[in-house]
Amino acid sequence: MPDDALIRRIGEAFDHDLPPVPEHLSAAALDAFQWRRADAVLAELLFDSASDELVGVRGGSNGRRSFRYGAGDFVIRVHLTGSTMIVMIEPPLAVDCRVTSGPDGEVDEYRTDELGELVIDAPEFPVRLELDLPGIDVATPWITG
Repeated sequence: MPDDALIRRIGEAFDHDLPPVPEHLSAAALDAFQWRRADAVLAELLFDSASDELVGVRGGSNGRRSFRYGAGDFVIRVHLTGSTMIVMIEPPLAVDCRVTSGPDGEVDEYRTDELGELVIDAPEFPVRLELDLPGIDVATPWITG
């Protein structure tokens, strides 16, 4: 397709009156681009069970989704089911953390136990964690489902 025809078709797509974007979607989009804490380091996604192949594992995921993040010398594991969210910090230590969830960005504060573990009711999507690790504040990317 020639460039002129492509540009014309793109222009025609925007000629129609589109309904306004719902406020909650606009707010979620804005939050996604703004850091809640600009000083927090974004944890690196090391594993996502939805996209990474599990070698040597039989059966399906049984409704569980697992993530592994890296930040400095720390590993953060997150397991989500329909009813719970389990967070594990390696090496194990007790840290303050916040769970931001839902379209309104509700924030709940928690503390992992001395083994670096936290088990809570499954939060509403989207969700992300902010952790106060020794020497580094870390935020996970948003988990959207």
